[in-house]
Amino acid sequence: MLTYRCSNSCPHCIVEAGPTRKKKMALGSVLGWIDDAAAYRRNKIRSISLTGGEPFYDLQTLALISDHACNAGLSVSVETNAAWAPTLEQALSTLQELPAIRTIIISSDVYHQQFVPIENIHNAVIAAELLGLNYHIAVTTDNEKEEAYCSFRECLERIVDPARISIAVTLPTGRARKLVRRLRQQTSPEPDTSACMRASTPVIFPDGRVMACMGSMPTHPASDPLCLGNLRKESLESVLERAETNPMLHLLRLWGPHRMVTILKSRGHGDILPKRYIRGCHCDICTKLLSEKQIAGRIAEILDEPKTRADIAFARLYGLNEPEMAERFHIAPPGQPDPSENRLGPET
Repeated sequence: MLTYRCSNSCPHCIVEAGPTRKKKMALGSVLGWIDDAAAYRRNKIRSISLTGGEPFYDLQTLALISDHACNAGLSVSVETNAAWAPTLEQALSTLQELPAIRTIIISSDVYHQQFVPIENIHNAVIAAELLGLNYHIAVTTDNEKEEAYCSFRECLERIVDPARISIAVTLPTGRARKLVRRLRQQTSPEPDTSACMRASTPVIFPDGRVMACMGSMPTHPASDPLCLGNLRKESLESVLERAETNPMLHLLRLWGPHRMVTILKSRGHGDILPKRYIRGCHCDICTKLLSEKQIAGRIAEILDEPKTRADIAFARLYGLNEPEMAERFHIAPPGQPDPSENRLGPET
């Protein structure tokens, strides 16, 4: 996350970015952290996404950073609101200054439209196609049945293949906390049951914090298990190596946050759980569970149990072909050798 500065002050922004926000990642820090990411475990990390705020706010710095990442062997994508594309000519000119960027993720929705018209999105998409770039449109909505969203989606599908559009539910955190009474999300007494893809994409913030995902982190304290570390205090390698044995992180990657709800209910703690969850929003589940001290404490106790760690380690080993956790805890099923004695090498 390069900067909190943005041309917009979208009312649903979870990091509260805007034109008056000055905080950004120091250039020396970002270049060094990119080198660390590229070197980690001999190119285990293959891609990097540059986000904000608005990375295009400082085009010269964005070009320097993206070139550096590309030269380090990383595939580079960038997340943007496309304010830089008021005309096709400007969109082409801007993207041509950034040859290292091969994918653009454009954020556009009813909230963004207050600042950046859909014509900008069209210009950015055409420019990307002409330059052979990959692109996606990231849309946030309170409710997919809302009239304003349906109207916007109809306009968007006239210029973009629907397969390139991803939908997320507005999360009531960050600046969106002020919208809570106006939000019209659909809710359910049961959380969504699917793995969380975001938990496999850690985020580095300008202050050096490394978070497990971009979801609900502005509300998470440093003691939260989804706060993986801080690069002002330790190396990226140390943070990522420690994350290999973080049971919360890998529970989310394997099953999603609903697994925490299931476990707590099975232990007789259903009475302390939230009564409703936002449909289609994993971040809402994590936020509600981990922000409540009593619930978070019970989860921590359960995740610290040897059997729970073993279950997660086995699932990673056999479901994801990731032996690290089983090796480090010397966990093996009865009658089978310790995984550390038969490590699966990179070539397998």
